[in-house]
Amino acid sequence: MKVERVLITGTTSGVGRALLEYYAKSGAQVLSVNRRQVPALESRYPHVRFECLDVRSAEGVQKLVAELAASAELPEVFILNAGINRVDNDESFELSSYREVIDTNLYGVLNFIQPLTLLPRGQVPRHVIAISSMANYVGNPYGLGYHTSKRALTTCFRVWSRMYAGTDLVFQQVMLGPVRTAIYSMAHRFPAWVIWIRDAFSASIDGVVRAVSRLARSRRKTLFYPWHAVLLYLAMWLCQSLVPGFFQGQKTLAGKLRRGEGSRPDPAGHA
Repeated sequence: MKVERVLITGTTSGVGRALLEYYAKSGAQVLSVNRRQVPALESRYPHVRFECLDVRSAEGVQKLVAELAASAELPEVFILNAGINRVDNDESFELSSYREVIDTNLYGVLNFIQPLTLLPRGQVPRHVIAISSMANYVGNPYGLGYHTSKRALTTCFRVWSRMYAGTDLVFQQVMLGPVRTAIYSMAHRFPAWVIWIRDAFSASIDGVVRAVSRLARSRRKTLFYPWHAVLLYLAMWLCQSLVPGFFQGQKTLAGKLRRGEGSRPDPAGHA
């Protein structure tokens, strides 16, 4: 099945940008949704429709979906990829950073779901693909917002894939292992052996694009990619369960014992 129309969020870099380039070259009508404009990207792909829209805005997303439906331009594939990662749980829990990640990674996807489920049943299947992560099974404790947002997203899509089975709405999710993109932050704050293991289990962006494009032509509910990364996350889960203190954030990224003497600044400003 050739994809005629596709909407992709978060295309300024990484997997989203690679997906934009893939579908643009395949001849599909691409609608790119980003919270900021990138003139160099837009000039490179003049046939792509770029929408400057913050996916955290429920009203903005609802308006866009309604306009697409009214003009008979509703894509048959929605790839909801926009996401961020932040250190929000290191020396202390930073609620503002956590909320920013949740609003983008979780609600930035859910804001598309409500208007899509309110539309009348269509004549062709509409694939709604969430780019999730294996981190929802074993997350980085220092990036708590990323872990919990992907876990909640996975739960939502698992439920919807059952509820809407056999209808025109096909809910699918991609469980990505490590991918060499800018979102994989904190590399400079971990030991070299940790980075070596991560890189050994990483997937290429080109491989991710091919896998996602194949998923969009099927009704398969879940894609784990790359498969060998499942072994890494299984090993991490076992270690966290069996080895006291293994990657559980009992020390800060700076190596200080959590809540040990002198590990936190005095909130009163006293010496």
